[in-house]
Amino acid sequence: MKKIIIGGIILVVLGSLAGAAYYFFRTPSRDVDTRPPKDLTGIVVPPVVYPMKGKTFFVPNATSTSVVLDLVAPTARYDYPMGRYAGLEAGSVNMLTAQDDLATDASSGIQAVPIVVTEGETQTNYLAILAGEKLEHVDSLPIGQMIKIQNVTREGSKVTVNYLVHDRAQVLTEVPRIATTAIFDIADKKIIQAGRTPATETYVETKSFSGEYLWRTTKFSDGKTVTPSKPDVFTLLFDANRISLGTDCNTGGTTYVAETGSTTSFTVEPIASTKMFCEPGQEGEYFSMVQTVIDYDEDADGDLLLILKDDAVMTFAPKTKALEFAATSTNTQ
Repeated sequence: MKKIIIGGIILVVLGSLAGAAYYFFRTPSRDVDTRPPKDLTGIVVPPVVYPMKGKTFFVPNATSTSVVLDLVAPTARYDYPMGRYAGLEAGSVNMLTAQDDLATDASSGIQAVPIVVTEGETQTNYLAILAGEKLEHVDSLPIGQMIKIQNVTREGSKVTVNYLVHDRAQVLTEVPRIATTAIFDIADKKIIQAGRTPATETYVETKSFSGEYLWRTTKFSDGKTVTPSKPDVFTLLFDANRISLGTDCNTGGTTYVAETGSTTSFTVEPIASTKMFCEPGQEGEYFSMVQTVIDYDEDADGDLLLILKDDAVMTFAPKTKALEFAATSTNTQ
């Protein structure tokens, strides 16, 4: 009797499972599909088709070494086609990976795709150029080491790569955090603009601008020199991020930005001035020169040098300088 009950339970359970399977997998009626939705949780769908898989790439700076991208390197966001090749050291194996999700379009018979060459713990990024009817690898232009590419855009033959590099205070195991841009011409196979390399840049602290300066002279690249007609009226007064300008007639005001870090870039916003009528003077010329400042420096005498877009240099002397006292001694003998 006990065995019969157990057997009955088993039969009921099996019958329920069979019925559920039939209900779930049966062909739906033409009118209404009453099956419950399928649960696709956990099903891994490949993110893309690998357009670079199976292609042959030459290892940059090693013209005799080529590698076929016959493997896949999975990452958190993408699966990249890659291939291995023998390193210079005995037993060492290096990798070449194509970041084909960042590849440009293949217009005009030419295409660009970032590639990563991994040698030991060092990763070097290049922009590989593919050309010809079959878009074969013909050249590589260096981007940088241990970088993180954010996006790649193309306009004609010009390719722009936006990426992150390490700050000079970071170690290479950290995520890079300084944004920079490199621009390439893939038709001429040349670098138009290289990205920043903070680790090798000479660090320049921003000058702490304060006080009032007097314009003394402007020297142009062609040898021409302009000096103020009234030496002590053309002034430059700094107040936080503002500049007040004094002239032989009207006064002006603007804001400025002096970049920090590895640059002395200097940007002056449009100058607003008073509108008094005056006899012809140098007011307009002075405002125009200050408006085109792009850089700054300081000479050994403490004068402020403002560099203009046309390479002219305006020299300003502090209006008030600290007095310097010579050392003295008294002989009482």
